[in-house]
Amino acid sequence: MPPLLICHRLLLILLLSVAASHGDSSNDAYDSSMCLDQPYTCGGVKISYPFYLAEETKELKGYDNSYCGYPGLGIVCDGGKPTLQLDGPAKYTITSINGTIPTVSLTDPKVLGGGTDTCPRPIVGGNVTLSQGSWLFFPDSTVDYLVFLIDCSFGSGFPRPSNIDPISCQGFGGGPGLSFVLPDDEVPARNWSHACRQVIQLPVNKNIPVDHTDYRWRNSEYGKLLREGFQLGLNDSVKPQACIRCEQSNGKCGYSQGMDFIDCLCPDGRMHSDNCVKGAALSGSWPFPSHEHMSNPVVPPRAATLHLF
Repeated sequence: MPPLLICHRLLLILLLSVAASHGDSSNDAYDSSMCLDQPYTCGGVKISYPFYLAEETKELKGYDNSYCGYPGLGIVCDGGKPTLQLDGPAKYTITSINGTIPTVSLTDPKVLGGGTDTCPRPIVGGNVTLSQGSWLFFPDSTVDYLVFLIDCSFGSGFPRPSNIDPISCQGFGGGPGLSFVLPDDEVPARNWSHACRQVIQLPVNKNIPVDHTDYRWRNSEYGKLLREGFQLGLNDSVKPQACIRCEQSNGKCGYSQGMDFIDCLCPDGRMHSDNCVKGAALSGSWPFPSHEHMSNPVVPPRAATLHLF
């Protein structure tokens, strides 16, 4: 073989090698400690992907504070208490993550009187909602709603309904007017914002019986229902195809603080663009039950005011 041809072939092999090692930016290494390969226990709650520890963020491809998990599922373990921040500044205590839906109850920052108060009430400006496109939603199968009508004044233009009684808890406060707490389907159809200083809807556990006509309910029983917490489900409909393919190949999804999918974080400590098995036909899905597999799915997630206990 002529020497010139040999040189050309060696040069071609060298160029292909360089392209294979440097041309595919998806083969970058990452700090695998950012992924929860084993469940992390905080306050008796086992935390695992797609949740992540909010303190364990790393740099991925130039994006600082990136994480291994889904947007909005960063958990802070503070003093042995796992908390999750939803839309807004409020943080909520996670009481369990049971493999189907995480059960979340509100923590002290959004409560007047603390968790032992027998007459809990929402604070002014305490509304927190799940935004459109959130990775979490309130499942209709497990969540109902209470409505607080706070500091209401009635007159000829807005007479008081005769079929509801006000909260009788001495420590409730809320203002000089009357206040009420009712299941949302028991609230008389009116524009209550004309008569009441605040109208707040709060999610509660649907599986606990409520008798709002019982005097004990408006005295303190409603507080027990609030402290039972409520459940949240994962909204799989917002997951991008790249993340789906990543999980199908035994990878975990890496996201930026801007909630953009960055890369697939693979068990070998490398990043790939969308899956860990090059050229493989992927099927199936990551086994966490999704929004679409739960009874009474909600698409899109329902906006609701989060509860106080």
